[in-house]
Amino acid sequence: MVLPLLLVAACSRSGDMRDEEFPPGYGAAAPLPGAPGPGDGGAPASGDFGDLKGLCGAKPADQKPSTSKARGVNDDSITVTTLGDPGNQIQPGLGQEFFDIADAFTKWCNDAGGINGRKIKVNKRDGMLTQAPTRVTEACQTDFMLVGGGSPLDDGTVEPRLGCNLGAIPGYVVTTVAIDAPLQVQPGGIPSDEGLTGAYKALFDKYPEMKDKVGIVGQAMGSLSAVADRYEDAVKKAGGTVVDKQLAQPIGQEWRSIVETMKANDVKLLISAGIFAVNATPLIQEMNNSGWAPQAILSDQSAYNNFNLQTAKDAAMPDFYVYTTYWPQESAADKPAAKLALDLFHSKNKDGRMVYFNYAGLNAWLLWAAAVKDCGADVTVECVLEKAKRPGWTAGGLFAPNDVGPLTEMHTNPCFAMTKLDKDKGFVVDSDVTKPNTDTIFNCSPDNVAKLDKKYT
Repeated sequence: MVLPLLLVAACSRSGDMRDEEFPPGYGAAAPLPGAPGPGDGGAPASGDFGDLKGLCGAKPADQKPSTSKARGVNDDSITVTTLGDPGNQIQPGLGQEFFDIADAFTKWCNDAGGINGRKIKVNKRDGMLTQAPTRVTEACQTDFMLVGGGSPLDDGTVEPRLGCNLGAIPGYVVTTVAIDAPLQVQPGGIPSDEGLTGAYKALFDKYPEMKDKVGIVGQAMGSLSAVADRYEDAVKKAGGTVVDKQLAQPIGQEWRSIVETMKANDVKLLISAGIFAVNATPLIQEMNNSGWAPQAILSDQSAYNNFNLQTAKDAAMPDFYVYTTYWPQESAADKPAAKLALDLFHSKNKDGRMVYFNYAGLNAWLLWAAAVKDCGADVTVECVLEKAKRPGWTAGGLFAPNDVGPLTEMHTNPCFAMTKLDKDKGFVVDSDVTKPNTDTIFNCSPDNVAKLDKKYT
């Protein structure tokens, strides 16, 4: 998904571009569920990720020496950059999840032999929000591509990236300039003139009284305010009526007036299109103070995080739904690829919970690795981006199937799973609301996506 936020709340952590060492005991790659790993005295770590067979492994015996002149590529290694912003002072820790999953994936892949024998080297470059263009310029000197990261102020990165032929398979993109830029494939891209109406319809079926009482809170930040307009259009296409639409400031918002206006308009379903989706605590606290709340809140995938889980533990919350296109960790036991993703993540963060940025980053890494593998000995940016065009891409089974390619060739994923926040269990798939129509947790149908009235930018 193209993240509709400028500043995304994140844990206070620091990061830099050095390859971090794993703590003692986490040196072995995560084995496939049920498979012997190096720590068990079994075979070397498998390079399979779900149905992506042989994704990582040694150089094929019949692979000829490379004649590629691509920057950052030789016969033994391939060097890339992952962007994040954890060192910024406004939202410390922003994008650290991209660095963490880059560490975890590349160690797992390198332990299995690399990609066609090439070991992956990652420069984790901290853009600190305002310095992302400089970090991209630095990457242009040594690195092959940008993989599995992103920066909110990404419009300034486009010119230097294109100027040095630095291809990208990002974890997320934000600004319209970056979304529309060439020389990239966005595995989670959503065209700005399409909407996932299936999630709205699912809640309207569950709560018919909400259909004509929908509220939207968006973000007052330049072109990002258009996201609220896009969501309003999608609600109408789903048969709903928006009775209240407000834009909140990304920093320092006073929530009382917003809550009072929603209360006056009798909002029953609140849809997030801005920063409060990532950390709903201030808004929920104000609802508690006022003694009013909507019947339910619905958010996009960015709300699948630890902030909202902690809020559920600390305060009274209305029913809080998040729709996803990936298998959440709460359902990992039912899907080998999701279990492997969780094991891989825990090799970096033993007791942590995966959040949306972890999934988005891993999705990009898997797509990039699959494309590099298919390019064989002579890896070029053009080849990788061409091989990254994947109909029915699932990231090895971790995501619902979707056709992936340049944004001009993509459509909104027609699948979704509705998760409901439980303060003890986390984000649990609500099958009664989702109504899965496949042998998975997802509801998949072309009717879940609607063409909007215009392109919102």
